Amino acid sequence: MSKEAVADEVQDLDVKRDIRLALFVAAIDRLLRDRANRDFVIFELRGSPGSYVQLTIHDGAVLGEVATGKLAPDQERVRALGCLGFEGGPQRAHFSRDHLPQNSRRLACLTELLLGAAYRPPADFDATVVTRAMVEEQAAHLSLNRVRPRADVRSRKTKDAKAGVDQ
Repeated sequence: MSKEAVADEVQDLDVKRDIRLALFVAAIDRLLRDRANRDFVIFELRGSPGSYVQLTIHDGAVLGEVATGKLAPDQERVRALGCLGFEGGPQRAHFSRDHLPQNSRRLACLTELLLGAAYRPPADFDATVVTRAMVEEQAAHLSLNRVRPRADVRSRKTKDAKAGVDQ
């Protein structure tokens, strides 16, 4: 591989990381701006459910959690998360740290470091951002879809009965 190709690949990784951090910063900005108690944002490795970092507002503070569901319980990962101030381990549900800095950029960079320390994703990894508002919207949508089919069935039966169709 030529020096130019290597430089282009490194530059592409830098651009992808910058975009990912901008996405993280935007989601964390909203979390810190709204400051609703028990509001949260989850950064999940795309294609790897259960591999995520969650930031939650509680009592005016920010709690960070790293899921351990898919973590191999090796000492290197435990040590890396410990160096970032997160306690817990594979025997618990999460590694956690409370009273994180309330600065969007610092939390975005910390999130990136936590994902790397816990899951060792490739340099060009993608993350899915999930917020409490998104979860509530999806739940409301699912709830509406459960109600509609019943109403459609009743209205079809009523139409069939009026038309004299046997059921």
